[in-house]
Amino acid sequence: MRNPFRYFNSSPEVIRLVVMMYIRYPL
Repeated sequence: MRNPFRYFNSSPEVIRLVVMMYIRYPL
C-alpha cells in the first residue's frame, strides 16, 4: 500500500466497492 491513490485510480471497481462499504458502514 505504498500509493493507495494510484491503486484506486488503476482500479475503478475498487472505488465502487469502497464507496458501497462506506455507504453501508460510514465511519
